[in-house]
Amino acid sequence: MCGRYQSVSSPATLVDHFGVAEVRTEPLRERFNVAPSTDVYAIIDHGDVRALGTLRWGFVPRWAKRVGGTGQPVNARLETVATSRMFASSFARRRCLLPADGFYEWRDRGKGRAKQPYHLADPQGTPLAFAGIWTTWRDPESDEVTHSTAIVTTEARGTMTEIHHRMPVILPTTLWANWLTTSDDAPHLLDTVTALGPPRLTATPVTTRVNNVRNDGPELLEPGEVD
Repeated sequence: MCGRYQSVSSPATLVDHFGVAEVRTEPLRERFNVAPSTDVYAIIDHGDVRALGTLRWGFVPRWAKRVGGTGQPVNARLETVATSRMFASSFARRRCLLPADGFYEWRDRGKGRAKQPYHLADPQGTPLAFAGIWTTWRDPESDEVTHSTAIVTTEARGTMTEIHHRMPVILPTTLWANWLTTSDDAPHLLDTVTALGPPRLTATPVTTRVNNVRNDGPELLEPGEVD
């Protein structure tokens, strides 16, 4: 799963790194502890234009009665994203990249012991590209539109296997265009992503300050072992 991550790269950095042609959002503030229900950067291909915008993290299905209710997941499993009633349409036609400068996961240390949080990031500090899907929900009363997203997750690979059994799908540069392009090759794309090898990640144990969403600063990246 992925329930918290780091987003500190500026729009200018993301434009350069992801080959973005248009910026359709005001800059978001740096976040060292991005939590569900917040707006996050997202990259979407609109025809031939690759654009940087924002989406609400927490997938609001078309049948939801309101934004922020139950049944609005932040993750979508790769194994079922193409067949799920909630996600299949978005996987086929509305895929996105969600830039992240790192993410957090918690290792279970056994009964009676506090979980150890880890910060995971690219060894060179390069932004990661999470595979995402998005959707649009329209309020039946106000007609207000909400664009929301979920991070696609998969079985843990490489470094992550020692920490947790799930992880975000991290796409290599060679698959960005395929993931963003709407086409009829979604089943083939699913096979390709499923067969990906482990991404390069460094895992640093950090303190439990990250557990509280109100804590949000660079001190969260300081190494620390749970007692």
